[in-house]
Amino acid sequence: MDNFRIVQTLCRIGLGSAGPAFRFQVERLAQALRTDGDKKDAAALEALLRSEDPAHSLKPSKVVPSVASSFSGEALGSRVLPPVDKETGAPLAEIHYPPEKPDPPVLADELASAVARVIEEWAHVDQLTAIGAAPPRTCMLFGKPGTGKTKLAYYIGDRLGIPIVLARLDGLISSFLGTTARNIGALFQFANRYQCLLLLDEFDALAKLRDDPQEVGEIKRVVNTLLQNIDKRAAHGFTMAITNHEALLDPAVWRRFEVRIVVPAPEYAERRKILELYLQPLPVDSAALAFLAWLSQGLTGSDLESMARSIKRFTTIHGRGDFALMEALRAYALTNATAQRTEVLDLLLASPQEIARRILSEPDLGLTQHDVGKLLGKDQATISRWLRNDLTAADKAVIHAE
Repeated sequence: MDNFRIVQTLCRIGLGSAGPAFRFQVERLAQALRTDGDKKDAAALEALLRSEDPAHSLKPSKVVPSVASSFSGEALGSRVLPPVDKETGAPLAEIHYPPEKPDPPVLADELASAVARVIEEWAHVDQLTAIGAAPPRTCMLFGKPGTGKTKLAYYIGDRLGIPIVLARLDGLISSFLGTTARNIGALFQFANRYQCLLLLDEFDALAKLRDDPQEVGEIKRVVNTLLQNIDKRAAHGFTMAITNHEALLDPAVWRRFEVRIVVPAPEYAERRKILELYLQPLPVDSAALAFLAWLSQGLTGSDLESMARSIKRFTTIHGRGDFALMEALRAYALTNATAQRTEVLDLLLASPQEIARRILSEPDLGLTQHDVGKLLGKDQATISRWLRNDLTAADKAVIHAE
């Protein structure tokens, strides 16, 4: 390609500052160069796209050397059983052991930086402890349901190389408040005995506002017991908590956590990367990914996973080329009527003409009439005719109004 170095420089500048439409066009250029046999220049652009990927994910780099030696207690081996409720025999927790190579989550830049900082501080635990600034012993993850908080907590524990003791606090609650307090005590006694990360899910189940007039005094004492155990555990190991309802938490709870990280719903770039991962091994091109990422605005990571599974099921059974994607999306919209709805997702139930008009009215998407035609199973001439008909109808309406 003539003057490729200039084009490459322009692409690098644009990828660093422009939006998804620019990135999509660079992807199209790389694909066109490869189709034309210019593999060297195509590879250069593809490498540039990878290096400037806005869907920042934590690098699956070397796992931090295990920090277990920084915790008091025994090593938590695979033969150790979790604590149980003495009355029912039900386990109070699950034990998760870190894999050799943790899979990095797809995170926005700010969230990735926050998580990387926690991991980095624990990687330097000896130096920080020596100057009286030990890494944080408590961390709270909060945000909407389905945003991947539990998966993120698992990833942090896996990177630190320590087992995770996962307790869902709603499962600790008993109709007998004395039993609830005893379960909390048994859980913390177990976690403090072993070198582990204690992960408290559904944290708001117990840590409610203690001045709630509808709560009885005994419940408040149970909450106090929980907070006291969190304080005592700081001398033994690392504790993380997860909640979907941070507004319910007692202000005293927030003070117990040195690190507080909000986990938001994914933005466009992260949605695109998440969908690309979840849709594998389906062959989904850049135009389809751009459309899906735009279409799914407002959805959480859990919603995206559900959407991807629905598309894969439909395409596997009814796949008929590129058009199967739109049919699969319509089926998803029809069978998820009670899920979170968005204006864009409801568009799937509109006519093909309306879908085409709406997509092409979004300049940030950067899709062409050819791209839209491929998505809808139509040729470019049909899409162009639909747009001309829309313009003609609009002109007639203006003349009629005059």
